[in-house]
Amino acid sequence: MEKKVAVIGYGSIGKEIIASAKRQEIPNAKIVAVFDKQSQVVNSVDNENSDVHLFSDFDVFYNSQTYSNLDVIIECASKDAVKEYGKKIIESKKDLIVLSVGAFSDKEYLAELQDLSNLNNTRILIPTGAIAGLDSIRSVKKYLDSLSITTTKHPTSLAGAPFFKRSKIKLDGINSETVLFEGNASTAIELFPANVNVAVATALAGIGLEKTRVRIIADPLISVNKHEIVAKGSFGEIHIIVQNIPSPSNPKTSYLASLSAIECLRSLCNESFRIGT
Repeated sequence: MEKKVAVIGYGSIGKEIIASAKRQEIPNAKIVAVFDKQSQVVNSVDNENSDVHLFSDFDVFYNSQTYSNLDVIIECASKDAVKEYGKKIIESKKDLIVLSVGAFSDKEYLAELQDLSNLNNTRILIPTGAIAGLDSIRSVKKYLDSLSITTTKHPTSLAGAPFFKRSKIKLDGINSETVLFEGNASTAIELFPANVNVAVATALAGIGLEKTRVRIIADPLISVNKHEIVAKGSFGEIHIIVQNIPSPSNPKTSYLASLSAIECLRSLCNESFRIGT
């Protein structure tokens, strides 16, 4: 049965999802709406020979007939968008795919959204994103003693991070591999909100934000976004290394994040066959 889908955020990931759907690579899914609060961005959407409805005002979007007919909404905008629109989406009984999982570093908000989801019989889904192995981490979470993730990116991929407003380290002064941050996932997402959603996803799959250790490294010689996850416990040890090509249109985002979101939607729309937990 075909599911009607809306995309929130017409950035690099949103564009990839829409393009994939147009190529009919997501069976049983039809993109019928795009919402982005920046009207100039929405106006840039190629809508030729398409029945995709475009919105730049959320209230107009929310009260439209198009919205009422939706089955799934994919957020690929920002953690602020998750917090601003998440409750309304769940209360309107739509399934919600969240890419800006950093919003869930707010434990109270996450618990509230989960309660609303149970009450309204909807699903909140978090794609694996720019990493791998979340199913394995989740399966051994009760047996974990330690969990860490080290993210290494080119300095340009870290531009705009709040970290640099309060640090003596200057982005344009990094000329060799430099450790910028070591701490827990909760602090990491506040200092690098556009770069370490993967840390929050890993933490939620495992032992939580406070216990998950995060290192952020800037390396001007690296050409990929690298994530290294180490999980240890009574079950044994998991060691995962992922090296992603940055999205051509947004170096802060790994191309794998777009592919993961597409696969999450594909699985949601084709529930008769699933690989992995």
